[in-house]
Amino acid sequence: MRKMWSIHLTLVVALVIAAPAAGQTSSIGVRHRVQEDAKRPEAKSRVHQERPGNEVVERYSWIATKPKDPPSYKVNDLLTIIVREQSKYESEAELETQKQYDIKSELDAFVKFTAGGVGAAAFRRGKPTVDYKFKNKLQGEGDASRKDKLTTRITAKIVDVKPNGNLVMEAKRRIQHDDELYVITLTGICRKDDVTADNTILSTQIANTDITVKTDGALRDSTRRGWIPKLLDLLRPI
Repeated sequence: MRKMWSIHLTLVVALVIAAPAAGQTSSIGVRHRVQEDAKRPEAKSRVHQERPGNEVVERYSWIATKPKDPPSYKVNDLLTIIVREQSKYESEAELETQKQYDIKSELDAFVKFTAGGVGAAAFRRGKPTVDYKFKNKLQGEGDASRKDKLTTRITAKIVDVKPNGNLVMEAKRRIQHDDELYVITLTGICRKDDVTADNTILSTQIANTDITVKTDGALRDSTRRGWIPKLLDLLRPI
């Protein structure tokens, strides 16, 4: 009996001694894992991050310049549009039509009113006949060729800025040389990123472009058709 009590007491003492040792071992392990995690290199983000500029170089270097902030535009700001438009049009047409009619008819009897009523009329000079022939042939050819070229610079005013940053522009230019008058009107939409550093943009980078060129003067009058040719083309009598 005394031997069993001694064995039981030995087990209790061993458990009491092992308990703080286990707690101490677990806390040391946690601290060790924290130190190992701190030594691990951080995972690099795949998102491109802009490199900060060197303040010392930007401040004291003769050639280094600080990058400019992207420009912001508002209504009534001005932009210069470089217009380079060129178009070429060619068309050919050929038409050939032919019509022919051949009508032949003969009247055998006709109504005749008499004192006693209605009867048949007698044709004393023979039966009336209709003999008609018609033949028409039309052949026409058409050839049109036109080439336009417009190169100029015009300053436009921003009339609206869309929520996505697109700019709505409108420009008008009036040029007069003696009796010749030219009025150029341009409207369209462009991206603000397409505007260059010198505040210019090409007309080919403008969406919904509407360019109108109106001329007036002696040169315009010499190339205009009169009202008689226009009327003949409208009626087409031949």
